[in-house]
Amino acid sequence: MMNTSAIPFFSAVAVFLVALTATAAHFYRRRPKTPYGNWEMLLARFTSVDRESITLIALDLVDESGGPRYGEDDIILDPSCISPLIGGLEGLEVLKRNCAVLIDLAFYVQQWYPEALVVAEQLRMNAREIEWHIDRLRGAAKIGKLESVFPEYGQRVIATYYLMTRHVLALYEIGNFPGLADLQRAL
Repeated sequence: MMNTSAIPFFSAVAVFLVALTATAAHFYRRRPKTPYGNWEMLLARFTSVDRESITLIALDLVDESGGPRYGEDDIILDPSCISPLIGGLEGLEVLKRNCAVLIDLAFYVQQWYPEALVVAEQLRMNAREIEWHIDRLRGAAKIGKLESVFPEYGQRVIATYYLMTRHVLALYEIGNFPGLADLQRAL
């Protein structure tokens, strides 16, 4: 038999538990389905870049597989053309922001294709490399040496970004995921 003085205590505990459960349910329903947003939100985060310039600059340094270019058929791009083609340091900053979207796209696919984790981690390392090169360029800009080092570091940033886009496209092609055509247009 319950003591009548315990009834208010158990009533208060019951009200507290109901309020706690209702609050948890409310926030659970409001959470996004993925931490990166939905497909449209991911693609909307991309900033448009000149794909032809990126391809031209990247393929001057690396081949389609990412290996260094060797041979007589190498494209030799004048180093002074790289900065105007990409938009200077500001253009590289755009590529850096797009790298975050590429990583999120790989993690988005991971919901259905767990093997995408490997690609996502590689993209994170590539993004870190890009960030390192851009930091070097910022430092060179502060001391007035940007023009002399931009071709070396800038071209490496662009080539790495180009390869990142190829990896994401390959991931979506392998998994035959919907939205591949939208992704190809965005990249």
